[in-house]
Amino acid sequence: MLENSLILPFITANADYEKIVIGNSVFTDDLWNLTSIMQVKTTSDCNKKISFAYIPKEMKHIVKLYAYYKLGKVKPQTVRSYINSSLPKFFEYSLCNGINSFAEITREMLFDFSVWQREVKKNSPATGYTVSRVIIDIIKAGQIMGWNVPTVDVTVGMDAAELWEVKQDRTNRKVKPISEDILAKILECAVNKETDVVTKAGIIIQSQTGLRINEVLSIRSGCVHTSKEGYDYLNVYLGKTEKGEPIVHKVYINKLVKDVVKELEGYSKSLRKESGLQELFLAVASKHKRRIFVVKTEGYSSHKLAAFIKRWDIRDHTGELYPLKSHQFRATFVREMVKKKVPIEHVMRQFSHVSVEMTCHYLTLKEEEIKDIYSQMLLSPQAKIAGMQANSISKKLGGIFKGKTENEITDIVDNLAKTMSFNPLPNGICLYDYRRGNCSDGDGCFFYNCPNFVTEISFLPVLQKELEMMEMQMKRSKELGMERQYQREYVKYKYLKPLVYSLEEKRDGK
Repeated sequence: MLENSLILPFITANADYEKIVIGNSVFTDDLWNLTSIMQVKTTSDCNKKISFAYIPKEMKHIVKLYAYYKLGKVKPQTVRSYINSSLPKFFEYSLCNGINSFAEITREMLFDFSVWQREVKKNSPATGYTVSRVIIDIIKAGQIMGWNVPTVDVTVGMDAAELWEVKQDRTNRKVKPISEDILAKILECAVNKETDVVTKAGIIIQSQTGLRINEVLSIRSGCVHTSKEGYDYLNVYLGKTEKGEPIVHKVYINKLVKDVVKELEGYSKSLRKESGLQELFLAVASKHKRRIFVVKTEGYSSHKLAAFIKRWDIRDHTGELYPLKSHQFRATFVREMVKKKVPIEHVMRQFSHVSVEMTCHYLTLKEEEIKDIYSQMLLSPQAKIAGMQANSISKKLGGIFKGKTENEITDIVDNLAKTMSFNPLPNGICLYDYRRGNCSDGDGCFFYNCPNFVTEISFLPVLQKELEMMEMQMKRSKELGMERQYQREYVKYKYLKPLVYSLEEKRDGK
């Protein structure tokens, strides 16, 4: 389930459409009011409704089925864009060419529709691609769901990106972290020069917390609090979480973030009073009439950040203006956390990631960088490790390092790292080399008795907490007479306890 999509009941062939509720409307309405289910914050409701009134009667039902289908997969505002921005262009074409049903569409028509958009309507490749993609998606979804669409696969081998020669290079979609020198210049300009408070606040908060831009834009008046221990934190609305449900997440902040939030509070005070909105990232639209709205995610990078880069002439190493995107702050922040040896588990909790794999996606580190980080954790003379092979590894390394200079040791560690595999886990590292094939032990490493599992002292807080939780669960299982549950926990406990004790002894210098 994607972020902000809805959980909707399946529509059967004999459904009573007048009883199917979508937001504040029912399926048979020609205007679906999504105000109650759309999270876009604005003083105007015009962007929270889907209109089907313009669609020919013979095709309207299919489009409604498609809209309902997509509401369970993508954000409501995306569905609205499909129906009210993309599809009108197709229905203009169908009216000109006497197309009265989706079932009448042929492969030749799809190609002709693309030519018509390009040559008659002068649509840009981006616009044409979007419109063609929606039509192809309706046909493909309809064939799966049994709607009145072509029964033969008129879209086989057809891709909207190829049709419009729009490059969809998925191999380069990973977000690149910002290099240290460029990040320093960005922060220097944001903190000391930038006068647009919204731009300034977005950059500072993202760079210092690693939050997504939509999470930053969600913060509200009174979002800064102080814990009992005296630490400042920010209440942030998180849409992507482990449980799949929106929650309020506490993110610890430094003085730089605290000060800029205070500045943002002052800037938005009158706008909040006028609009009734509580969000801090507000802007005013005055093209037709004064309207106050929450700054939108999609326009932040393309407008706010692009203008910031141009205004302060921040350039990359080729001399071009730096193509800054808001998500780069997140990738950069996570990378720096890992480089500082913050355990992967802590990174996951900070960002409410679903898995270690998702955390690693945001690292976007080169293989050499990852090996450098973990080799220093595991192989350096100062490394404090535990696991079935820990003593063997330490003993061998001790013999190799004996009598070597610091530079020679660094070279040895680098060379060893090139021959090894480092697979990050929430509580340690797996040394299994997957070039040898799939691991036969499966998840054995999570039972702490796998010879490929090694952990390091920076993971000790995570392991101590896990041991404490196991002890509580085992005690509770005993009290309730749940012997099988007790035994399952004990299998893990008997291997975890020595690991924790071993790391505690190393920490205490014993």
